[in-house]
Amino acid sequence: NNDDDDMAPVEMPDETKTTMAPAFELKSLTGSTVKLSDFKNKVVVLFFFGNGCPSCKAAAPNVQTMIQNTFGSNASFMLLGIDQWDGNMASVESFMKSTGVTFPLLMMGSATAKSYSTTYDRLVVIDKSGNIMFNGMQGAANDLAAAKAKIEMLLK
Repeated sequence: NNDDDDMAPVEMPDETKTTMAPAFELKSLTGSTVKLSDFKNKVVVLFFFGNGCPSCKAAAPNVQTMIQNTFGSNASFMLLGIDQWDGNMASVESFMKSTGVTFPLLMMGSATAKSYSTTYDRLVVIDKSGNIMFNGMQGAANDLAAAKAKIEMLLK
């Protein structure tokens, strides 16, 4: 049977193909409006979380230690937490208090998560040109090392 129809080409991820990070504008816990465009020419990491999600709460301190504490002082770097569960201010504040994170937490992020085709407990790394260079497909804790390596590469 030399029928080529069942030999569909396998889609290989094309490393040269980049996806522009969708723009967003969200309110932070401090009440300020944060836009992705505020961080032009910076490497931006998005930590999508659910304010009551146990694995997110468990991952957040490691995101703080491995990402924020490592790169936070770099002027070319920004880490943002985005609450994909659209919690109110109190629930997002409670997430912040219980995890001890110091990076900005943004609220009402479900539409943003959708535009990134991601869900909670995920890390996304955006390069200085606004391209998504890393889109975590597993819990943030499992992606921390890979995300950190990508950030190191992008900040060189």
